This record gives sequence, structure tokens and C-alpha cells, in this order.
Amino acid sequence: MEARSPPRRASFVALVVALIGLKLVPLCIFGPTMMPDSAGYTAYADAILDGSFRHVDLANDAIPITLTRPIGYPAVIAAAKWIAPDAWAWWVVFFQFAFSIWATVAVYRLSRAFRLPILASFGVAAAQATSMQFVVDQAILSDSLCGSAMTIAACILSEIVLRTAPPQALRFLGSGILIVVAYLMRNVIEFLSLGLAPLAAAASMVEPTRLRRLGGFVLVCAPLIATHVVYIAWNESRVGAPVVATISQLALLGALAEATRYDPTIFSGPTEVDTVSRRVFKELTPAEGIEVNNLLHSEYGWDSIRANREVTAAYLRAWRDHPVAMVRHALSHFSETQVHQAVRATETIRDVLLWNTGSDHDFARDRAVRDNWLMIPAVIFHRLIETASVVIFSAFLLLTPYRVVREGLTAEAQVCGSLWFSYLLSAGMYAAVHLEPRYLTPVVAGSIVVGAANIAWLIAELRQRRATAAPRRAA
Repeated sequence: MEARSPPRRASFVALVVALIGLKLVPLCIFGPTMMPDSAGYTAYADAILDGSFRHVDLANDAIPITLTRPIGYPAVIAAAKWIAPDAWAWWVVFFQFAFSIWATVAVYRLSRAFRLPILASFGVAAAQATSMQFVVDQAILSDSLCGSAMTIAACILSEIVLRTAPPQALRFLGSGILIVVAYLMRNVIEFLSLGLAPLAAAASMVEPTRLRRLGGFVLVCAPLIATHVVYIAWNESRVGAPVVATISQLALLGALAEATRYDPTIFSGPTEVDTVSRRVFKELTPAEGIEVNNLLHSEYGWDSIRANREVTAAYLRAWRDHPVAMVRHALSHFSETQVHQAVRATETIRDVLLWNTGSDHDFARDRAVRDNWLMIPAVIFHRLIETASVVIFSAFLLLTPYRVVREGLTAEAQVCGSLWFSYLLSAGMYAAVHLEPRYLTPVVAGSIVVGAANIAWLIAELRQRRATAAPRRAA
């Protein structure tokens, strides 16, 4: 990539400053956002500070928070509480801001590596910065750091493939460490990271010798494998079982409950999970899932580890015995919401309002115009934003496989195909359980960059065809 001239550098700095200012506006108005999950992270952080996290009370607690979640995000909160007991939430959010801005800079660099023009690259970076990532950056949730870390890791590997960054050992290792950071925030990353395996392989192939190629790939994968092994060993010493976290006792149970909409016989079996779930689930709410686990604990003496194992087994049996219902449940999570994730500035404003006030105040909604004609510009802007998002996401989803087939294993095609695979794998895995927009923050940035790059590629292809066809028509 060419060196940035002073005017370009000034524009880049201005973009970062504007992004910081934009992030500070809702933070100054509402403060750090507390969500229902925030209390659990905070409780775990308190346990770290007083040392009680070393012991998990399986006998008296059906859902022990120090086993249900991985330790990464609570450790960040604990560090902030130790530094600033009265302002810890602000320190956490500022830390998330720093990681998020780093991710935005990485997205801009990747856009330039795809040879997108300066303004287009700024637009891609702005789209990523104002995506769902913007909303979770303000909140005490693990999604912000998880999404930023995975985004940066993907950008580092992509730049190596595109040969705009030298394939140094530190780059491979750095991307691997960032994946570990994401894993310690949300342990599901140990599965979702498989989506980056093709990209890691493509990056390692840039190395000149077989040994260095193998070394590069190992440096990306080894940190996660080692961390997983260490975490398993630590929990085995704490609770006597080789587990990372027991969140499946709630997450997979909720997925089974939601699937009963399509097949009421899912809980018709003779197991304890079936028996208690038939009694409890009526509204299919998370609170009912908690009640099921509490009853399994009080009536059958199951601890969190046993509940996690049995619920996981019930979930896998459901895929075997009720595949149609489970597929319909997974497909129910896909809607136009995913199509609108690429460019969503107005949706982000709505989410910030909703998360902090309990209502989105009908911002930029058509019905708001009836009572407030000043909302007309926002509605028009929202329609334009939606159109841009549909175009970019469609270019990502539909043009990527066409481009890979047409170009073959070029560097750009490899990156596009790898990020496409990563997105589909993440969306599919989450949809099989439960999918929310914030869960896709680790892969949305890649979809934006690739979508924009595919549009530029298609325009260049059409121009080349016209240029080739012109002499023929003249002849």
C-alpha cells in the first residue's frame, strides 16, 4: 500500500477523532449501559476481587456464575474495579472504545489493501464503526471486546494474504492471541474460530518454505488450543470436571424450548430434562429456563456440570429425533435484520435509545412522521441507509462465491471466500441455538469490507468487458 500523504494522514486522524467524539456523545448522555447480563459479569468480578471464584459452590447453586461464564470479561471488570472502584464502568467502556477504534483502523487498512479508494475506505470504516459494534461498545457486555478482537485478528491475517503486511511470526502470533482474547470473553469462539481456519491457512501459504508455512499456521492456532487445555485443567482442579463453561445448561435448553413451536413433542421423552421442561415451559422465556435448572438441582440433585451435560445431550437428541423442528428453529432466526447489519447508522441510534431508555422513540420510523414532520429527513436518510446496506450485504453474500469461481485462488478471492465462510459458519452456529445482531459483531466487519470490494471488482469487470467489446463493434 502506498504511503499516506500528509493530507490523507490528516483526514485519517480526523476520522478517528470524529469517531471518538461520536462515541462520547451517548456515553456522556446516558453513561455506561447496563443490561440484564451485566449483573452476572459484575458478580463474577466481585468474586475475583474477594478470591471466592477459586471455589464453585456446586452443592447450593444450580447456576454458579463463576462456572457459567468464562473468566475473561469479569477479569476486565475486576481490574477496572481495582483501579477505580467508583468509576469502574467508565474505565471498562473506555477500554472497549480503545479496542473498537483499533478494530476500525484495521478495517480501514484492510479496505485500502483491497485497493478501495480513500473515500470508499473511509465509508467502510464508518459503516463498521456505527454498526452494532457501536452499541455494544457502550455497554457492560462481553460482545464489544469479543467482536473487536476477532475483527482485528481477521484483518491482520487478511493483510498478510493480500501481501500488504509482511508474514512475520509476530503477526501470526498476534492474531492467535487476539482469538484467545475473544475466546476468554465468549467461549463459543472456540467453535466460531474454525471459520478463520481457511484464512489462517491462506496467510501461512504466503511463507516461502513448508516449515515456515506450518509454523505460521501453528502460531495462529496454538494459543487457542493451549488456552483451552489450560482452562480445562483449571476447572478440573476447581470442580473436578473438564469443562470450560456451563452456559449450555441455559442456552441449549432455551433453543429446545423455542423449537417446541414447531414440534410440541420435543419434551415428550422420559428423561428428567423432558419431565421438568414439560411442567415449566409455557411462555418460552429465559426465566423459565432458569426455573428448569433450579428444579433439576432441587428435585434430582443435579449440579451445574450434570445439568450442562444432560441438556447438551437432549439438544443433540433433538437434532436426531426432531430434525425438521430444529431446522425450522434455526431458520427462524434469519430475516432482513441480517441484511441491514452492514450499514445501520439509524438502527444504531434506535438501539442506543432502546438500551438506555427502554424505547427507540420511533426514531426514523414512518409512523413518527404523522406526529412530527421534522422526522422526515431522518426517515429519508434511513431508507437510503437501508438501501446501501442491502446492496453491500447482497454483494458480499452473492458475489463472493461467483468471484471465487471466476478468479480462482487469487489473493483477493481467498480473503473474500474465507471471510464469507467465517460469516456463514458463525451465523449458522448461532442460529442453531439463538441469534441476535450483537452476536455477529466478530464477522460483520468482514462482510462490509468484502461487500464493498466485490462491488468495486464488479464495476471494474464490467468496464473491462465494455473496453474489450468496443474494438470488436468498431471492426
